Amino acid sequence: MAIIASLVVGANNATSMAGTSHLLSTPPDRARFLARHRSAAAFIIGKNSAAREMYSNSKVPIFVLSRSNTKLVLSNPAMEQVNVEKDFIEPLRIISERISGDIVVEAGHSLLIALSKEGLIDCLELTISPLDGDGDFIDLELLLSCYTVISEKNVNGTRLLECRNKSNSTNS
Repeated sequence: MAIIASLVVGANNATSMAGTSHLLSTPPDRARFLARHRSAAAFIIGKNSAAREMYSNSKVPIFVLSRSNTKLVLSNPAMEQVNVEKDFIEPLRIISERISGDIVVEAGHSLLIALSKEGLIDCLELTISPLDGDGDFIDLELLLSCYTVISEKNVNGTRLLECRNKSNSTNS
């Protein structure tokens, strides 16, 4: 079992266009994303991703992390709100104990950076799209400071990176 994050970033470091990440995706990114998405035993997302992205057809558990105790209105019965008090270590430990298989993190930039800084993501599948987005900009240097890039491919202008968390990259 591994915790694997998937993120597409525009050429200008935006992680969304018109409010969604889908519009930044290119065919090489989409193929990799769908393969990872379809193999997931569960998903971890943030409350903004729960509101913006399409999870209505998912049949696997979807854990929606939130720092608020306010009950979220969730669009899919497979979604479960997980309240986070201080750090993410205990909530992710509990989730990991419940799931057999890979857990895929499809979170926005702030949640992804927080999980990365705590060393909780084993692998980051990062796509750098040739398209420019218009919102939710990420500090790529800060994100990548938590990882070691173990492979990179350029397919028709789309950069596909596979990264391992620095805290466990020697075990790959």
